Amino acid sequence: MTDAFPVSSRFTAACALISKLPVAKFPLVLKRICSKIHIKNCEYFTASELAQLMAQFNLSALEFNDVLGACSYAFEQSAYATIKPDALATTLTRAGMSDEHSSVFSQTWAQAATTVVKNLRDAAMMGAPKVLTNNEWSLSINMSNNTLKNTKEASARFEFDLARPNDGGDEETLAIEFTHEELYGFFQKLEKVQSQLDALS
Repeated sequence: MTDAFPVSSRFTAACALISKLPVAKFPLVLKRICSKIHIKNCEYFTASELAQLMAQFNLSALEFNDVLGACSYAFEQSAYATIKPDALATTLTRAGMSDEHSSVFSQTWAQAATTVVKNLRDAAMMGAPKVLTNNEWSLSINMSNNTLKNTKEASARFEFDLARPNDGGDEETLAIEFTHEELYGFFQKLEKVQSQLDALS
């Protein structure tokens, strides 16, 4: 039977550390990870919480970091591959985690899976580039008077409506105004991009 996700030697070492943790307190760690796993560069615990947990678990900062990393990895892999709780428990046990701890892990995943998957999906969508959904343009001429001469300054104003695909959120409107010279330079760049795209197709 194959593992539900790739297991490294570092992960198995972390599983051995997890097996030594008090089972009664382990769900608290797992639930905190599940609640924040979708937040980029997030610290799961405050400095005071970390100090308290490391003392309770008798782990060094490096060991506790490895434990958190292994738990996060297992949850992320389970979310991306839609791994069932039983398959997760089997993989963790095969990686060296005790039956008790792997059972707690799979139970936590069974309860939190729907929320974790949704949060990770939403976070990924927030990082996706916006696409153009609509555009409008208008021309204007500004008259300038001085003692020497009358001048006309023409400008073009574009409004681009942007939104992320499959996102029910509000659109964003980006307004840009070009002088004649700026607009000409912009179109030259667009022509260059178009020619490169044509060469690739």
